[in-house]
Amino acid sequence: MAKDRIWITRTLPGAHKSAAHFAKLGLSCAISPLLKVMPAPHMPPQPAKDDVLVFTSQNGLSWFCEFTKRRDWHVVTVGDETAAQANSAGFASVISAGGTSKDVTQIIKSNFPKGTSIVHCAGKHVRGSITQDLRAAGYTARRDLYYQSSPTSQLPNIDLSNLTYISLYSPLAAQTLAGFRPNLAGVTLLSISSATDAALDITGYNLRCQSRRIAAAPNETAMLALLRPLGAV
Repeated sequence: MAKDRIWITRTLPGAHKSAAHFAKLGLSCAISPLLKVMPAPHMPPQPAKDDVLVFTSQNGLSWFCEFTKRRDWHVVTVGDETAAQANSAGFASVISAGGTSKDVTQIIKSNFPKGTSIVHCAGKHVRGSITQDLRAAGYTARRDLYYQSSPTSQLPNIDLSNLTYISLYSPLAAQTLAGFRPNLAGVTLLSISSATDAALDITGYNLRCQSRRIAAAPNETAMLALLRPLGAV
């Protein structure tokens, strides 16, 4: 009996981690990112010693670590995976918000006094309003760009008729997929967030698919849980 097949659209190297998880559920995995990630054309100045760093993506953390070998800042991450990556990279003081950008804001308010300088180390395409919300709450906050994501120029060479699932990890990736106007009549789309699912409709194209499912939380565990009701275990 043929295995169910999933196309993992996540950027590298995260896509390989996702593939390992999906493979444990018995799926055959195709890895082909919909976004290309590159360093920012001009790196920002290094944060001050007392700044608190915020990472809302593993790409932001990876490119920051390429920029400097210092690891003595306090770090707040949006989720547990990024927190684990920060610990592995050598940061000793790491707090995971375990959720969304709103959770990041709340964690900072709970752990750092007003007036603290916060630096959101991110890419060009960012959802949420962390820096704006923190400034409104009395913090000094800015967003520094360490990388940029750009959509692939053409639909990857994947047999769509042989797919059971497509996993989507960002609104930009979802919008990119819809922009290619593929026929996904037999495919279930798995989105890591409501914003990612909503981006499938931004182009105005009526995307044909088997069904659309949204993870209960923006993390890999919740993405994997989407498969259990579909019998993919």
